[in-house]
Formats: sequence, C-alpha cells, structure tokens
Amino acid sequence: MEVAGIAEMYAGHYVFGASTSAPNAHLIQAPEADIDEVSADLMDSPAVSGIVQVTAIIHTMDSMIDGLNAVIIVLIVCAGLLAVVVIFNLTNINVSERIRELSTIKVLGFYPREVTMYVFRETLLLTLLGILAGFALGVPLHAFVITSVPPDMLMFQPDVLWTNFALSAAITFAISIVIMAAMHVRLKNIDMLDALKAQD
Repeated sequence: MEVAGIAEMYAGHYVFGASTSAPNAHLIQAPEADIDEVSADLMDSPAVSGIVQVTAIIHTMDSMIDGLNAVIIVLIVCAGLLAVVVIFNLTNINVSERIRELSTIKVLGFYPREVTMYVFRETLLLTLLGILAGFALGVPLHAFVITSVPPDMLMFQPDVLWTNFALSAAITFAISIVIMAAMHVRLKNIDMLDALKAQD
C-alpha cells in the first residue's frame, strides 16, 4: 500500500486508508457513561480484535497536563523570586556604590523623582537586555522541553504564543518597577551630609 502522506496526531497513532480499501477499523460514538459497556459488548464479538478509547487518551492527557501545570507554576514562582533577588541586589549595589554621586546631585537641586530616574534608567536598560536574552535562550529551551516531556503516544503543541513573551516581559518589568519604588523611598531619605562626608 502506497503512503500518500503523514499527519501529525497529538494523541495516539493512527493509519487512515482510502475509501477504496477494505476498512479494518470503525469509529463508534457513544455516550461517555456507556463507553465501558459498549466496549465490553464489542470485545465479545469475534470480529473485533481490539478497541481504543479516545476518551481514555483524553483523560491521560488531561491528568498529565494538570501535573505539568503544577510544576510550571512552581517554576514561574521560583523564576519571579530569582528576578526579585537579582534586580534588587543589582540596584542596591548600584545605589550603594554611587551614594556620594546621588547625594551631590540632590544638593545641586535635583528632585527625588529625578534622582530615582537617574538610577532607574540603568536598571530599566539592564532589565530590557535580560528580557531579550531570556527570549533568545527560552525559545530553544522550550522546544527541547516540549519534545522531551510527553510520552510516545502524545505530542504537545510546539508553538510559542506571543502572549507568553508579553506576559513574561510584563512580569519582569513589574518586578523592576516595584523594586525601584522601594528604592525611591530609600533615595528620598538619604542623609546627604553623612554621604558626602563618607570616605571612599
């Protein structure tokens, strides 16, 4: 028999024959509550050699996806906490090392918001570069995971939606903004005299 084409199936493996060939399988629809009874009746027939329940495959996929969702939520929370730690430490080190410079521009008449934006522009640029690097590394990592995790009988959708990129970037920017809001309070309360008298 000549193979005319190959189709990607997300659940199970099937062979579809042309209408001219003798059928060796039939699709039977039954209410989900009666599936086991119908399957048992069909298996009693000598003409039936096997039954594949599509609902059983669907339930297997649903249970697997539910388990993966829990793992994904844990990974997202851990990644968010890591982003908080990294952005906070970078900003805190930046402010601590430049405390005299920031005190000087406050003495020169910069408003607190201007002082905060003086630091925030650098943090924003570093955040943007980190997001772009994450996108570049995340796409091949996603492709590896999405092809390695499912068993042979299942396949996950390999596409990455634009909403995935937008949501991850929005979460990272939100974390950066929250940290800068906290730093704004710190910068407002800088003791300029002590900072300028401090020895390097």
